[in-house]
Amino acid sequence: MWFNFKLSKEDENDADLTLLAPISGTAIPIEDVPDVVFSEKIVGDGIAIKPTSNKVVAPCDCVVESIFKTKHALILKTIPYDLLLFIHIGIDTVDLGSNEIFSPVVKEGDIIKAGESIMDFNLELLQKRLKSTISPILISANSLPNLISLEKMTERCTHGSTPIMKIRIKNNNENAKEDQPQR
Repeated sequence: MWFNFKLSKEDENDADLTLLAPISGTAIPIEDVPDVVFSEKIVGDGIAIKPTSNKVVAPCDCVVESIFKTKHALILKTIPYDLLLFIHIGIDTVDLGSNEIFSPVVKEGDIIKAGESIMDFNLELLQKRLKSTISPILISANSLPNLISLEKMTERCTHGSTPIMKIRIKNNNENAKEDQPQR
């Protein structure tokens, strides 16, 4: 099921970006995440996924901007448009402080294509140690002013193939740079 949110006026020069599911599972509304930082959209807007697999892939062509010290979260920058995406595995995972659960297969600065693997994690161990494995997939609050509309999907999804968000982006010179990093 798709939900559409109009954020500002559209223009014929605006651009579209589709994000694929980075994790297999069931997509749920961000408002249903059992953590107010995510459900109240403090750090951004998007969806969350109840994972059924232990693999994270790139939701679009992007650059790895940051991998958190505890490896439970990543920030990606879309190519093009420079939107910041935040992928956070589980709720309260930062409290685990354990590197045995998360295994990034990329490093900061890597340029990756949609569907390419970026991280593996131990889902079984997370299910035992966390109150929730729900994993938010967000467009950073800093990137939201560049959006015109955001369509969110909530249903079963497969990493690397199921569209989970469709974004309409204001097309201005700062968002659509021609000198994007090359692979």
